[in-house]
Amino acid sequence: MPSIEPLKQAPTGGEPAAASRLILFLTVFIDLLGFGIVIPFLPMFAHKMGVGAVGVGALMAIYSLMQFVFAPILGRISDRVGRRPILLLGLLGSSIGYLIYGFAGTFFWLLASRAMHGACAATISTAQAYIADTTDDAHRAKGMGLIGAAFGLGFVLGPALGGIMGYSSLRVPVFFASALTFANFIFAAAKLPESHHADRSTPLDLSHFIAPLLALPRELLRHRLARMFAIAFLLTFSLSALETTFALMVPVVYGYGTFGIGVLLAFAGLMQALAQGYLLGKIVGRFGELRLLKIGLLAMIVGLAPMGSISSHGALLAMLAAVSLGYGFASPSIASLISRNTDRDLQGEVMGVNQSAMSLARICGPIAGGFAYQLMGPAAPYLGGAAVVMLALAATSAIDVRSS
Repeated sequence: MPSIEPLKQAPTGGEPAAASRLILFLTVFIDLLGFGIVIPFLPMFAHKMGVGAVGVGALMAIYSLMQFVFAPILGRISDRVGRRPILLLGLLGSSIGYLIYGFAGTFFWLLASRAMHGACAATISTAQAYIADTTDDAHRAKGMGLIGAAFGLGFVLGPALGGIMGYSSLRVPVFFASALTFANFIFAAAKLPESHHADRSTPLDLSHFIAPLLALPRELLRHRLARMFAIAFLLTFSLSALETTFALMVPVVYGYGTFGIGVLLAFAGLMQALAQGYLLGKIVGRFGELRLLKIGLLAMIVGLAPMGSISSHGALLAMLAAVSLGYGFASPSIASLISRNTDRDLQGEVMGVNQSAMSLARICGPIAGGFAYQLMGPAAPYLGGAAVVMLALAATSAIDVRSS
């Protein structure tokens, strides 16, 4: 594991910090590009191995479950040893996880690869803490938006690359993703500076690092930021329900096939990347994170509520744009509000708790969305999702923003 040298410390302002954030953006983008190359083909890959729908559900769930468990642990470790080693560990582990995936011949090894990748993906909260280290309050939301933009671009370009490479074999995209992620590990090891001074006063023992996991139920429910964690949970819950059922609903209601669904998802990814990578930085100074959070939640409600009920193709694009732009504004805004209300030496731990709340939503949301779709029809997950986002909007009324 790379050592942390004082000369590699990223400053908290100016051009060097901006360069560090650019390198972090590239690191997260390439990591998510590999993810996007592989994940759309997971059901097909599993089906060829004789894995049924329940098994595919387990493969999706264990990823989020491991992310849920490891996010606060890795967040606290990053507060102790620095952000850089944890980010590098995540990249190396992801590369190995893809290799296991590519060589998997049984459900067990496929499950093991997804579990390993989920644990490594928990480092996204460390990336958010890195942003917090290198930004002041005025630029925090814009910095958080870079992480979301990396997500959006990775999910737009990844499936296209995976589709091109997957014609010969479904294993080819997996091995390419492994090589790409390993190259990203080398790049980050050479170029990514440290952003956080290691806290050598904290004991380096197992009990200290599993403490966040043991305290997670209390942190989620009784933490002074519990209301913000709940908002992050609710908006992610509604979006993950959409992601799970969208490919089922669109052919039934709108008549699009596989290619059309891919274009729609690419459009959604572009809208989210536009919101988080460009628009957010332009308007957050004018509106502030709290107001922008409310605007984003309102846009999600407007887009979700009629989806699956109005059969117009133009309306579908408008609804999808509203949901994508709304989430693109709301998600980094709530992350920024959480960060602004957290002391600098606790950024990794608290952002890890927030990531766990979002991971829990990604476990519960797909299950709820699937049940709603099956029991009540194609429009039910989206109308229910709009109701869930309304709860999140109501919860914003009691948020206090810490002054700069």
